Amino acid sequence: MKLKFAPLLFLLTFTLCTTAWSAPLTTYVEQFIVIGAANPAEMKSTIQTLLLSRLAGEKINAVNSSAGADIKVTGSYFLSGANFSLDAVAVNSAGAVVARAYIQGKSPDDLIPAVSSLAKSLTDGIVNALPAAGSPQVSTLPNDVVVPPQKAAAPIQQQLIFKMDGALIGIAVGRSFPGGDRELFVIGSNTLRYYRQGTQLQLLSEIHYKAYDTILAVDTANLANDKSTEIYVTVMNGEKLVSQVWTVDGTSLKQIAGPLPYFFRAITGAGGIKKLYAQQISDREDFSGPIGELVRSGQGYQLANPVKVPQPGNLYNFNIVKGAKSGLDYVVFDQSGYLKFFNTAGDEVWKSSEKYDGSETRFARTDIGSLQSGSEGVRQVYLDQRIVVKANGEVLVPKNLEPWYHLGKHSYSSSSIFCFSWDGVNLEEKWHTGETDNYLADFAYDNAAHELLQLEVVNKGEFIFAKAVSRLVVRKME
Repeated sequence: MKLKFAPLLFLLTFTLCTTAWSAPLTTYVEQFIVIGAANPAEMKSTIQTLLLSRLAGEKINAVNSSAGADIKVTGSYFLSGANFSLDAVAVNSAGAVVARAYIQGKSPDDLIPAVSSLAKSLTDGIVNALPAAGSPQVSTLPNDVVVPPQKAAAPIQQQLIFKMDGALIGIAVGRSFPGGDRELFVIGSNTLRYYRQGTQLQLLSEIHYKAYDTILAVDTANLANDKSTEIYVTVMNGEKLVSQVWTVDGTSLKQIAGPLPYFFRAITGAGGIKKLYAQQISDREDFSGPIGELVRSGQGYQLANPVKVPQPGNLYNFNIVKGAKSGLDYVVFDQSGYLKFFNTAGDEVWKSSEKYDGSETRFARTDIGSLQSGSEGVRQVYLDQRIVVKANGEVLVPKNLEPWYHLGKHSYSSSSIFCFSWDGVNLEEKWHTGETDNYLADFAYDNAAHELLQLEVVNKGEFIFAKAVSRLVVRKME
């Protein structure tokens, strides 16, 4: 009897396992963003219905509600003259992108075959993203952090989300207090804010700048070697640097220095010691002269200990990591957003296969070339995103994505942060946050609290009745 039961048990077990791996994914399609169509509301429903019906199949169960769906598809339809384009992205329940598709058409009559092609591309991408039968599934952590296959990670939980008024551009962490509260300094293009953040976010002070002053960056340091916080604010007035230094005075802010002719950036590189670096500007160069440590000299400031950052490095696109054989390597964003590593001698030793970075923070400069030709021109100089090196040597790199209809415009609509480990030869991904539908303006990592702070712009306020809104996301990373 045991011999007869064993094959039956094996067959039952095999059937259950196969069913578990091959269960269709419930997929919901949101109404597309429609631009340029005569009847946008009708077109939204049409595309949604067409795509839902064409996604349904053996591997995908198309549903009419987003509640409990395994996959959510969002997208856009853009009509220009007779030509149109369809752009779609599929994300899983953790927010990670599993498939993208893009289709063009030469006439509105091509819509139905275009949606069919879009559905096929999405289906192939979704199915290919599934783990093969019998292989371990990739764990998607509850706070929207994705770990590559075969990687272990400590439990991670999303902690707090705070809404903040305005399209903010920068954040810096100050002192921490008993009980877990800390100081935060946040900037908009014309404001400097002082917050105290714990389980609540309390605005203590706000400085408003004049209309002709543009704030570009904020960083903190303690060059005075006391218990206070010094806030270093990079400010441009026209094409002139008029940067300032502030300190905390009770619950207020007090300016202690400025105007200063420096860009500022605080960097925690190899060894885990935070240093404040600075660089200057000239008539012909956006970032002029050496990058050096900013030091206090009496009542003034000056540069010391210059850092030979390999080209195309500047103050805002580099950091320092430990390289092979106890040496130092430089990690740099190039002008296209690729990540490069250089050794101390300045030799390029590694380059990423995909782009990262992506920033909307900028300042305007007179185009010297256009002046020489007798015309007036202005060009925009964009500051790169931070590259953060954690105390354990891991490298945090942001990635902002442009929608297809804004490629090359420095206008971003979604973002994520990647964590890598550098061994002196190769960069290996440890994890990345799931893609969020917000522009990542800036971020910070609190090494003492092991927390990632993401400053995201939810609404840029680009339209008359649209109010600019940002949010701060605080995640405990271990």
